[in-house]
Amino acid sequence: MRKFAFFCLALFSVVQVSAQTCVRDSSLIGTDTIVSPQPWTTEDPTIYTAPACINEPYTQSVTFNVPETFTYLGTTVPVTKITVALTGAVTGLPDGLNYSCDPPNCEFNANTLGCMLVSGTPTPNNTPGDKELKINVTVFSIISIPLEFPGQVSPGQKYFISVKNPGECSVGTNDLSGQIAGIKNAPNPFGQFTSVIVEAITGGQYTFEVYNLLGKKVQDQIIQLTPGSNQFTFDAGELPNGTYFYALGNREGKISNAFVINR
Repeated sequence: MRKFAFFCLALFSVVQVSAQTCVRDSSLIGTDTIVSPQPWTTEDPTIYTAPACINEPYTQSVTFNVPETFTYLGTTVPVTKITVALTGAVTGLPDGLNYSCDPPNCEFNANTLGCMLVSGTPTPNNTPGDKELKINVTVFSIISIPLEFPGQVSPGQKYFISVKNPGECSVGTNDLSGQIAGIKNAPNPFGQFTSVIVEAITGGQYTFEVYNLLGKKVQDQIIQLTPGSNQFTFDAGELPNGTYFYALGNREGKISNAFVINR
């Protein structure tokens, strides 16, 4: 049984309770934006990835919108694919975190959305603060071009994960595996409505909360669960397209997951 911290997507990427899943931000389709969550810039000095609390499970999905062409040394060249080494390609990760890809070979073809999942549990030897991430990629074109992202691809942009002390993240992660056996929603991505399915071991009153990538709560409601399978409908209302994190919890803790709104 796995549980997710907010962010959760945090980037998240992100990101099911029973299995870690990389969640693509489909709002990038048809746009020139090459990555989600967006990086830090001097014009927008916001860290959009989920914060990572020490000793609390973490997940963040990062979506790559692979373009058809790329400008290299002043020349526009066609792109076949972008690849990431299966190990060692991401530097600066807090101790206890690692990455995986969807597809698992970390090869993202042109005109597709590639997904990288950063997950794990930050260890106590981490010092709270902003950790800068650098992702080493290879762009395949007429030749293969090794690059550092975002620096060499998008100069002036940076990726950070903020490490925090236990309990300081927006969504708690106390273990509810003895009360909740699973939670998911379908369809995902969705437009206006999605069904949230909860497998409850212990019935009772729970709070369902939805957060945006900045950690701001945008919706909440009280849910009464009974032992067994429960289902309720989430209405996105006027929420804009993008990745959100939802949490189900009570006084004993919370579990969270992610969905994408794409109208």
